[in-house]
Amino acid sequence: MSESLITELARNLDATIDEVARLPDGSGFAIMSMSLPKSHWLYAEPEFNVPPMPMRMGKDDPEREKMTGMLRAVGRYAVRCATLNGKDDDFDPDALVGNLIIGMLGYYTETGLSDDEWANPPRK
Repeated sequence: MSESLITELARNLDATIDEVARLPDGSGFAIMSMSLPKSHWLYAEPEFNVPPMPMRMGKDDPEREKMTGMLRAVGRYAVRCATLNGKDDDFDPDALVGNLIIGMLGYYTETGLSDDEWANPPRK
């Protein structure tokens, strides 16, 4: 794809071009950034900021401390993945939520594990 086509694509998407390069094998890539649509869930009015609490537990529930630790670890994993370990502050909130789900429930596979052994938690 020529650079002028990439520029036209970026203009049509209301995107900014971050990087364009041709690779040694003749292929190439372009990295673009674009704003979220105004209708995105992130922009919902504040009245929707009531937490869903599907796993609600009182402060004295014996499982609360264990769950808090697991959720904190999953949340940190999701933020690291969505921000390229803190290098990208213009990250996709849908990627963050997707990573949160994978971090809590596993990959979308029969077993919840990845075919890539390195991408799975250590076996206990």
